[in-house]
Amino acid sequence: MRVLMTVFANSSHLFNMVPLAWALTTAGHEVRIASQPDNVQAISDCGLTAVPVGNDLNIMELARSTPREEMANGGALTLNETRPEKLTWDYVHDTFAQHSQLYDYMADRAMTDELVEHARQWQPDLVIWDALTYAGPIAAEAVGVPHVRMLFGLDHWGRMRGIFHQLAAERAPEDRHDPVADWLGAKGAPYGVAFDETLSTGRATLAVAPPWMGFPTELPTISMRHIPFNGPAVVPDWLRKPADRPRICLTLGLTLREIADENVSLGDFVRAVADIDAEVVATLSEEQLAEIGELPDNVKPVDFVPLHALLPTCAALVHHGGGGTRTNAVMHGVPQLIVPNWLWDERDIAQRFAERGAALVTEVPDLTPERLREQLRRLLSDPSFQAAADEIQKEYAALPSPNATVAELERVAERGRTL
Repeated sequence: MRVLMTVFANSSHLFNMVPLAWALTTAGHEVRIASQPDNVQAISDCGLTAVPVGNDLNIMELARSTPREEMANGGALTLNETRPEKLTWDYVHDTFAQHSQLYDYMADRAMTDELVEHARQWQPDLVIWDALTYAGPIAAEAVGVPHVRMLFGLDHWGRMRGIFHQLAAERAPEDRHDPVADWLGAKGAPYGVAFDETLSTGRATLAVAPPWMGFPTELPTISMRHIPFNGPAVVPDWLRKPADRPRICLTLGLTLREIADENVSLGDFVRAVADIDAEVVATLSEEQLAEIGELPDNVKPVDFVPLHALLPTCAALVHHGGGGTRTNAVMHGVPQLIVPNWLWDERDIAQRFAERGAALVTEVPDLTPERLREQLRRLLSDPSFQAAADEIQKEYAALPSPNATVAELERVAERGRTL
């Protein structure tokens, strides 16, 4: 069969789809990945067939120039809000109204026009769309083929849509305005596509987190083990030699920059690990290294190292909770110290790992050099963290692989066209 996958121009969302794209390819199916032109090289570098649609997105430039309070889930209205007392009709309604505008920007009219045009020309049998790339379901419905929404983490959108419908049912019919229906109805209208809920959540949802991590929903769901892909990678020489003491990976990314302010510098955090009997592999850019100055003897700075090669040698991982990083840790049974970011599901999943005993969690405002040092010592000295990480690793390995999931997707496609 022909499978059209689509994702907005963001490398982490693309990398989330790559293992499944290769599983479909090796099963004999023809796969194309459609994205904005500034994502085409990344798709090609993964050895996959790219289809440029729309205009350059430049999403990272936008992210760097946008204040946190104006970003999705950075302000007052967030899809990852779970406190029942906050989830009123007005809050849920206004959250969907705000996020619909952002997601339309990420897969705009130009992208949708060209994606629909390509789908009509190529005639795929199945469309798999990244859960933030809403040109995908429009294109699928425009040509009458099944489509599957592929998650990149917890399904906050699906969970919140369920709450929206519950709250709407309690209101008078004239007071049930649905901003998502307005948005996707208008988005689909030029292609003869009318709104129904499958435009919002797919005819099926491909979940990449174990059930115990997720939220209960009534959506048709296909479970798949997330195989983290880190992009093209080379194993450095130093990593091919056994470490002579416990090794810690420290990769806090944006989170570390948030906590490094005028009172506590980036160097303070790096120097905090100087007296820990471990080799600390820290991902630091040239700019960060210049800011820090002299490094402790036990800190090895790297600009990039493939986590799937590094983490099997590690006794602990310090990170911000991103999906690819934490899944690498799970696959290799590595205890974690998570300083969760706020972008999507980092706090939710960090808490689940902590409840299972495989991680310690510290929020950004609470992280000090002293706390970093104390919690790392706990991870290294208490064997219960390793035992819990090993148990989660076994559970994760029992989930269906991308190869096994191909058969489920074939059955979705076999249900056929609607046109």
